[in-house]
Amino acid sequence: MNLSYDVIVVGAGPGGSTTARFCAQAGLKTLLIEKEWLPRYKPCGGCLSTKTAQLLGFDLSPVLENTIYGVHFTYCLKDHFTIRSEQPIAFLVMRGRFDQFLVKKALEMGAEILEGEKVERVEEKGQQVEVELARGKKLRCEHLIGADGPESIVAKSLSLLPPKDDGYGIGVESEIPFRSIINFPKEDLHHIHLDFGRIPSGYGWVFPKREGLSIGIGGMFRDGVKMNPRPHLNAFINGLSYIKEGEVKKVLGHSLPSFYDEGQKVSQGKVLLVGDAAHLIDPLTGEGIYYAVRSGMLAAGAILQSKEKDISPSNLYQEALQVQIFEDLKWALQFSRFVNRFTKLSYRTLKHYPELADLYLQVLKGRETYRSFVARVKDRMRDLLKGRLSEKIKRAMART
Repeated sequence: MNLSYDVIVVGAGPGGSTTARFCAQAGLKTLLIEKEWLPRYKPCGGCLSTKTAQLLGFDLSPVLENTIYGVHFTYCLKDHFTIRSEQPIAFLVMRGRFDQFLVKKALEMGAEILEGEKVERVEEKGQQVEVELARGKKLRCEHLIGADGPESIVAKSLSLLPPKDDGYGIGVESEIPFRSIINFPKEDLHHIHLDFGRIPSGYGWVFPKREGLSIGIGGMFRDGVKMNPRPHLNAFINGLSYIKEGEVKKVLGHSLPSFYDEGQKVSQGKVLLVGDAAHLIDPLTGEGIYYAVRSGMLAAGAILQSKEKDISPSNLYQEALQVQIFEDLKWALQFSRFVNRFTKLSYRTLKHYPELADLYLQVLKGRETYRSFVARVKDRMRDLLKGRLSEKIKRAMART
C-alpha cells in the first residue's frame, strides 16, 4: 500500500464518500479510511430530503426503501393532522446499504479504500498531515478530511470539538419488521409520522421502509440538561396501536451533533471537518445527510482551489460554509430554541395554518430558506394569538 496521498478521508459516511468522490474525480490520489467493514449498520432514520437526492445527482433507486408523499403530525399522539404532496417530499434508505452505495461511487472515480482500520491520531507535520492507525502504521497526506462522526478522532486530535455540553443531542431507534406489526394502515405506507410534545427538545418518528418500520425518538441537550431517551422511546412505542407488546427487540442510540454557533470552527490548516464531525446537523429536525453531502462537496472544492492558488484550504472552506450552510442553520438554531420552549404554541400554529407546512416542504426541497420560513411562522403566531403576546413570547420571538 502507498503510504502517501494527496487526500485522506477518515470516515466513509455520506460526507466522507462525497469528498473522496469529488477529489478522486479531479485527479487527486485519494484514500478513504473506514473503521468498520462495509456494509455496516448505522443507527439513523435514513430520511433523505429531496434536495439531498438532487444534490447527489445520480440515480438512487437501487438503495431506496420508500418514497414519501406526506407527513402525519400528532401532539402527544393526539390532535392529528396530515399534509400531502403530489410530488415526493422525501426518500427513505437503510444507511448501511446507502453508505456503501456512495462509497462505490467514490471508488468508481478512482478513490481507494481501507476498511477495518481505526485512526488513532492525526497531526500536522510541516507541509503534510500524519495519520496514525490503530496497528501502528502511519500514512501521510497533503490534505486530511475528518468525516468520522460526532466523536471524531480528527476533531479531538486538533482540539476542534465544541465547548462541553454545546451542540449535542441523542437519538434512539428500533427496526421493527412488519411481521411484528398489526394492522398498520396501508394508506400510511408512503407517509412518515412525527409526534411532538412528549420528547424534551425533540420528537418521535415512524418511517415505513421495505421490510418494516424504523421507529425512534431524538432530542437535543439544552442548558447542560441531558436526557435519558429510553423511557421516552418506550412510551412512544407503547402509544402506537399497531405495535405488538414485547416486539421491540433491539434499540440502538447515537449522538446528534447539532450545529451550535455560526462562528463554530470546522477547519485548521490542511485539515477539514465535514458532516457530523463538523456538527452540521439541523438543530430543528436533526437532519444531517444533506449537510454531510454538501460540506463534502465544499471541502473538495476548497482543496482544489487551494492547490490552484497555493494557499491553505482552511479559510476557503470556513468561508464557504459560512455563506452556504451556516447562514441558514443559524436561523434553524434560533427557531429550534423557540419551538422547544413553546412546543404547543408552535404545533397549534402549524396545524392552524397549513401553508406553513407547505412552505417548510419548500425548505426541504431547497427552494426556500429557514429565514423566510421563520419570518412567516412569527407572523402567523401573531395572527393566531390576535396580537396578544405575553412578554415571555415577545422576548423569545425577538431572538429568532
